[in-house]
Formats: sequence, C-alpha cells, structure tokens
Amino acid sequence: MPFFSINKIFLPLATLCLSVSLIAAPGFAKSFDEAETNAIEQVVKDYLLKNPEIIREALQELERRTAEIEKQRQKTLISENKALLLDEKYSFSTGNKKGDITVVEFFDYNCPYCRQALKDIVKLLDEDKNVHVVLKEYPILGEASQKASLAALAARKQGKYMEYHQALLNAKGRINDKAIEDIAKQVALDVKKLKKDMASDEVKGELQKNIDVGIKLGINGTPTFIFNDQVIPQVLPFDAMKSLIAKIRKAS
Repeated sequence: MPFFSINKIFLPLATLCLSVSLIAAPGFAKSFDEAETNAIEQVVKDYLLKNPEIIREALQELERRTAEIEKQRQKTLISENKALLLDEKYSFSTGNKKGDITVVEFFDYNCPYCRQALKDIVKLLDEDKNVHVVLKEYPILGEASQKASLAALAARKQGKYMEYHQALLNAKGRINDKAIEDIAKQVALDVKKLKKDMASDEVKGELQKNIDVGIKLGINGTPTFIFNDQVIPQVLPFDAMKSLIAKIRKAS
C-alpha cells in the first residue's frame, strides 16, 4: 500500500481521537467556543458515518473485554467457594476423586438439555478414569424440580443416588410428584423413607447449599458445567468435552 494511502486512513482516526480527547478533557473543553465544539462534533460524526465498521469493531472489543473480566471474576469466585462446590456433604460425586480434572454440573431434572447431557457425562466417566464429576442439584424450573432435587438427595441415604439420578433424567415427560414416586419404586427405593428424608432439615439444607453456591457464582441456566475453573454455561457434546479437557491438561 502506498504511503499516502496509509496516511489517508490513519490521519482522520488520529484527528478523531485527538478531538474526542480534547472535548472530554476538562482543562481543554473551556478553550473551545460553541462553533468550534460543533465543528469538532461534526467531524467525529462524519467520520463515523463514513466508517461505521469502527463502531462494530469497538463494540466487539468491548464485548471481548467484558467477557474476559467476567471470566476472571468467575475464576476468583470458584476459588473462594471451592469448599462448597466440592464438599460431598452437599453433593454426590463420582469418578476419580484424585483425578486431575474435576467437572461440576449444575442441573435441573426438568431441563431437557440436562437430559441430553447425561449420556455424555456417563460416557466421559466410562472412558476417562482421571476425571472427577460432582453433581449439583440446581432446581430453577419450579416447585416440581425442587421436589425432584430433594428426592435425589434423599436417595443418597439409601445408596441409590446415581441409579435414581439417571432414571429421573431418562424419564419421559415432566418430573412431578407421581413420577418421583414411580421412579423411586422402579429403582427399589424405600418410598416411605425417601419421603421422610425429603422433608428433613438435613436434606433441605443440602439443597439450599447447592442453590447458594450457584447464586454466588452467577449460574443462571442449566446445565452449567465447571471444568476445573472454566465455566461452560451450555450443553457440551462429548467430543467437545474431550477437547476442552485435553486443552486444560496441556496448559497445566
């Protein structure tokens, strides 16, 4: 590109930046009269109208910076709340508890995307023996979801959490009171004990701990995954999970 062409591109931009800076700076703003200020503003307006892509690029850069700030904020929050995230008193965990990758999943039993994600999580556990998975009930879809979460946590007391968890997510239709009981019978749970434990302060407290940490981390949808300290607020297919895990391992 000829030298004059480069100047033609960058000189107006430099003028624009200088003009905006002078208008914005308190010490200089008073040195311009109304006519001069209007002229500068017109130069800025004309330049932006002739080069609208600058606005798009600025918005994209703002979005990138905002996303990076949010990413760093979430990493800090994950570090500060690691005990609540991983404490087995509040959540069921499976896989290799000494593994180099920990996957935390926030889910709702009535979330169709959580049902879709189940097979990939199970496959990951089968194929990668160095992964630890923590399942956190996060019922955001109403009272029926809250009852299903309580039932699943209560099923831990009978040693059948994973079996019941998978049965609930594999069920057809919305999980309601009848489905909670019918599926409990299918996996040979003591339904009377299950209902008693669901109503206990202990199980309600476990669920509340999961909800509390989700709120602290800004989790507002299900499923949301945390791979070590990376938040993934969406369904992640199996191959994408493997790719992300390989990237994390390579970076560590």
